Amino acid sequence: MTAAPHPAAPRATPTAGPGDGVGSAAVARWTAAGAVAAGVLLLLFPVLRPWPDESVPSVALADGFASDRWVLAHLCGIAGLGMLAPTLLGVRTLLRGRPGARAATPAVVTAWAGAGMAALYYGAEIFGIRTLAQAALRAGDTALLVEADALREQPAAMTLFGVGLALLAAAGVLTAVALWRGGARPRWSGVPLAAGLLLYLPQFFGTPAVRVGHGVLMAAGLGLVAWAVHRLAAPPAPVSETVAA
Repeated sequence: MTAAPHPAAPRATPTAGPGDGVGSAAVARWTAAGAVAAGVLLLLFPVLRPWPDESVPSVALADGFASDRWVLAHLCGIAGLGMLAPTLLGVRTLLRGRPGARAATPAVVTAWAGAGMAALYYGAEIFGIRTLAQAALRAGDTALLVEADALREQPAAMTLFGVGLALLAAAGVLTAVALWRGGARPRWSGVPLAAGLLLYLPQFFGTPAVRVGHGVLMAAGLGLVAWAVHRLAAPPAPVSETVAA
C-alpha cells in the first residue's frame, strides 16, 4: 500500500495589493513630495506676509500692501492650495482597490475646484490691493487705502472665495475618510489636514499669531499625509498558506 503524501510545510507568499510594485513606490514619493511642498508653502503664506495695522489707513499700511513680501506671501498661498489636488490624486491612486478610494475621488474634484475659486480671489487681493497701495504712496494720500476693503468685500468675489474654501474643507474631510477607510497608518492621518482646511476661512478673522499657528497646522497635517502615503505603498506583510504537494 502506498502511503498518502504528506502536505508540504507552510510557506510565506506575499499578498497582492494596490500598494505593491515599483510604480506605487514612485507614486508615493511624488505624492509625499507634493504634500510636503504644499505644507511648506501654506506655512510661508502667513510667515512672509507683512502684518501692518489695518484698522487705520497709514503709510506703514501702504508700504506693507505695496511690498514684494505681500506678493510673494500670497503667491505661496495660491501655490500651496493649488498643489492639494495633485497630491490628493496621488492618494487616490495609492488607494485604488481599497475601501477608501470612493471618498478619494470627490476629494480630488473638490480640492481642484476650491483651489481655483480661492486663487481668483487671492489674485485680486495681491495685485488689486498692491496697485491701490502704490497709488496711495505716489499721491501721498493714504485715504485711498479704504478702497481695499471695497475690493475685498465685493459680493461676487466674497461668494466665490467662500464657496472655494467650503469645497476645500469638504476635500479635507473626504481625504480623512479615505485614509481612514483605506487602511492608512495611523488611520487618523488625514484628520489634522481636515481640521486645517475646515478652519481655513475662520482663521482669516484671527490675529497674526493665530494665522501663523494655522499655517503650522496645515504644514503638520500635510506632513502627516506624506508619511501615511509612504506607508500605504509599503509591501504588505507575507501571509502563510498551505500548499499541497
